[in-house]
Amino acid sequence: MTKLECENKNELKAQCNHCKTIFSAKSSSGTSHLRRHLNSCLKKVNKDITQYTIATQPSPEGFPSIKNYKFDADECRQAISTFLVCGKHSFRTVEEPGFRYMMRIASPNFKNISRQTATRDVLKYYAKERDHVKEELGKAPGLICLTSDNWNSEHTNDEYICVTAHWVDKDWKLQKRIIRFRALFPPYDGLHIADELVLCLSQWGIDKKIFSITLDNASYNDVMVSCLKNRFRANRAILCDVKAGLELADDVVCKIRNGIRYIKKSGVRRKRFYDVADKSFHLNVTKKLRQDVCVRWNSTYLMLESSLYYKDVLDYWGQRDKDYQMFALSSEEWRNVAILCKFLKVFYDVTCVFLVLIIQRLIFILEVFGRFTSSWLI
Repeated sequence: MTKLECENKNELKAQCNHCKTIFSAKSSSGTSHLRRHLNSCLKKVNKDITQYTIATQPSPEGFPSIKNYKFDADECRQAISTFLVCGKHSFRTVEEPGFRYMMRIASPNFKNISRQTATRDVLKYYAKERDHVKEELGKAPGLICLTSDNWNSEHTNDEYICVTAHWVDKDWKLQKRIIRFRALFPPYDGLHIADELVLCLSQWGIDKKIFSITLDNASYNDVMVSCLKNRFRANRAILCDVKAGLELADDVVCKIRNGIRYIKKSGVRRKRFYDVADKSFHLNVTKKLRQDVCVRWNSTYLMLESSLYYKDVLDYWGQRDKDYQMFALSSEEWRNVAILCKFLKVFYDVTCVFLVLIIQRLIFILEVFGRFTSSWLI
């Protein structure tokens, strides 16, 4: 209300700020009628502080600002879709009385949806996110690395494939997205799995941006890799055939592996070998010959490194042991071993650095946990 001045000083009037109605405001009349009007004025706009929220961004003065709350139905539906997918809930959850009661309390403006609507929402938001990831993959400044894994469900006996893309974005941040997750149809052989992977790359538009594909040591992956290499060569999409280069060294690696096995198989022969290395070549025999596990490249690197250390002794042994001569290496083969060892050393050193960082982080976590446990016990 606004107090109005009147010609008659004994008379007092008040005007409603909303509808401009004028009322008597004499002290003898009281103020109850004014209060009743304010409570029922049709043009009054109520500003309920409960409909305001604290803004996440501070005002220019540095203080949190208050902004009007506005219900967003699309954002709420997207949050429900995320809830259903991340929690592996049934779409029927949105029709349960408890869920609807919760949503009614959380937001009275929310309109209930059916399980069919929830299904459509999940597919719609998936398509939106898929297009966003596809755009990110297309803008990737470098090449993309893939990891693929297959496994069998112990409950349904179905075979599944999961393909994950890894790349570095323009801000030098490592990104990782699952681009394929689905059940496979029999037969579950390398040829059909290769077709599945080629289809996946084509759908995402990255069939010419692949740098590497990492797989496990399942036998069908050998067939799949051969098939993929032929298709990449046909499309000129393969960057460099590293695996083919390693295959060229397979004979040399096998010679070293079998030769070391031959020497270490006999205790007498092994002792004599290290005696020769110590007395004739003055090597530190505390560093031993290493045997590898053929499916673990890091152990193969350690084996090659130890063989290069004992190169002169192995050549000497090959000249005097007729049974070992079939494992002896030529000068050219030793040069190839040195090149291969230098190539693998880069990966081995990087792996060791990451391993040290992980161990340091685990030690830190254990120390923090230990201090917390000690203080809690005290």
